[in-house]
Amino acid sequence: MKENIYRLLNEVEMDLADYKDRKLSSEEKEKYKQRILQEVSRMKDREIAEKRKAKPWKIAAGMAAALAITIGAVGIANPVLAQNVWDSVFGKLVDNAKGEKDEKEITDLYTKIGDKSVSAEQELDKHQDKEEYRTTAKSNGVTISIDDIYCDGYVLYYTSSLYTEREGLLHSDGILAENKVGRGQIEIDGLDMSGYSKAFEKAEDGSYVSVHQIDLMSGADENVLWEKEGNTLIVDWMITNLKGNLWDSWDEYGNYMVTENLEGEWHLRFPVTVDVSGNETYVIDKEENGIIVKEAIKTKTGLVIHVQLPDFRKDPYNDSYNDPNIAIKDGQGKYLQWMSQREITKEDGTSECWIMVLYNDEQEVALEVSTREEEEREIAEIRFQVP
Repeated sequence: MKENIYRLLNEVEMDLADYKDRKLSSEEKEKYKQRILQEVSRMKDREIAEKRKAKPWKIAAGMAAALAITIGAVGIANPVLAQNVWDSVFGKLVDNAKGEKDEKEITDLYTKIGDKSVSAEQELDKHQDKEEYRTTAKSNGVTISIDDIYCDGYVLYYTSSLYTEREGLLHSDGILAENKVGRGQIEIDGLDMSGYSKAFEKAEDGSYVSVHQIDLMSGADENVLWEKEGNTLIVDWMITNLKGNLWDSWDEYGNYMVTENLEGEWHLRFPVTVDVSGNETYVIDKEENGIIVKEAIKTKTGLVIHVQLPDFRKDPYNDSYNDPNIAIKDGQGKYLQWMSQREITKEDGTSECWIMVLYNDEQEVALEVSTREEEEREIAEIRFQVP
C-alpha cells in the first residue's frame, strides 16, 4: 500500500510551479480531501469485494435473510434508511460504503439526502412539457438513467445508474463518465457547473451507480443564486466517453488500467424543482474579534451559516493569505460534516461567507476560526443556538 498510495493521486491535477506560494481555501481543501479519500477508499472497496466473491449469496432466501439483517443493523442507527432509502440508488451507495474509512460520513450524508429526495419520475410529473426532457439515454449498448433528485437551493444532488452487457465495462471496478470539453460536462440553465463528479461504482446487482453534488451557492458568479421556492432548474448532463478502470492495476505511466474506452453520446436533460419549503432563517448577530455570525438557515438536510469575515492580513490576525481555518462543531465539540461553501471577497479584503454543513437538529453550534500557522492560534469561537 505504501508504494501504491502515490499512484492513487495521479488524477489530481495541480500546477506545482506555484505550489510553495499557494494556500488552499477551505472549499479547495474539502474538494481535494474528498477526492483523495475516495481514491484511497477504493483500495478498501476491493478488499471487501474479494470477501464477497468468496461467500456469494446462493439462494433468494439467503439473500432475503442477509438483506433483512443488513437493513436491521443499519436501521438501528438510521431507521429512515431501512424504510425509504434502501431501494434507491442512495441505498446502493450506502451499501458500497461499508468498510470504508469514512463509512459513517457517507452513510449519514446519503441517508439524509436520500430520504428528502424525489425520483426522476416524480420530478417529471410536476411539469407539463415532459417531452422536452430525457432522463434515460442509450448509446452503443450502454444505458444511463437519472434516478433521484434533491435540491434545496443551496446544493443539488442527483443519482444515476448505468446498465450494460459490454464485457469490457462489466470487468471494470468503476466507470468514468467524460466529455470532450471536460469530465462529465454539466450545465444548469446553460451555465457550466461541471466541477467534480464521482465515477460510477459497481453495485451488488451488477449495475453501476453514481451520485453528483453541485454547489449552487457558488454559482457561475456572485450574482447567481437559485434559492427561490418553485424555481425550476434545467440540468443538461452530456457524456461522450465512458472509460472502464481497474482501481488496483496501473500502466507504466501510473495511470489506471483501462478495460474499455467507449465513445458514444449520452445527453440527459432533466428539470429540478428548487424546494425551500423546509428552509427556516434565524438571526444570530454574534461577534468575536471582528468575526460576525449573522444568521443561520436551516434546510431539510443542512445548516447554512452566514458569516462576515474581516481582512485577516491586518492586525491583530497577520495572516498574509487572508485564509484562516474555519470549522463548524456541535455542542460536544464534534465536527459537523462540510457540504459546500460560498464566499464573496470585497475590495477592502473583508468577505461574506456562507458555509453549509450536514445538520441533524443540533441545538448548539459553534463556529471556530484559527490561524493556519504551524501552531494554530484560535481567533474566535462563537457559540449560538439553533431553535
